Amino acid sequence: MQVPRLCNRLHRLPHNLPAHLRTVACCGAMLALPLSSRAADNGLMIDSATIASLQLRAQQASPREQVQMYADLADKISLLVSREIAEGEEEKAQATLHQLEACTAELESDLHRDSKGLKKTEMLLHATNRRLTDLVRSASGDMKPMVQSALRQLDKVQTALLSAVFEK
Repeated sequence: MQVPRLCNRLHRLPHNLPAHLRTVACCGAMLALPLSSRAADNGLMIDSATIASLQLRAQQASPREQVQMYADLADKISLLVSREIAEGEEEKAQATLHQLEACTAELESDLHRDSKGLKKTEMLLHATNRRLTDLVRSASGDMKPMVQSALRQLDKVQTALLSAVFEK
């Protein structure tokens, strides 16, 4: 939350509220600011080592949890590829996009198992889809076809996932 919006909300606290509760509300809001900025910077903390670690965890997860783990991995990979494209590292971004395609292929093959958390997985894939759609718009001419290919594959997996959600 931005500081000006936070200040406006704090000014709207009821004046008849006891002073100690107003103080607690103000302190809680001020403590939440650094947490929200860290959450926004989480995308910047993702690197190839983090991706490799998540990939290993997804491979070793139980069959019921793999779908969710691969969806989380796809989301993190899309964050990394967005950062790499923004920084102009197109060769790294191409390799990362290939990782994303491999991850979504693995996700698609695991969908037919009795997986848990399909709705949460679908919501995560929806966010990843939006990020890739935005990336298609902002990518340079060389990168655009690769991002579109990854997006098409993700769309295919998301459609299969929605079918699995509504079958149950």
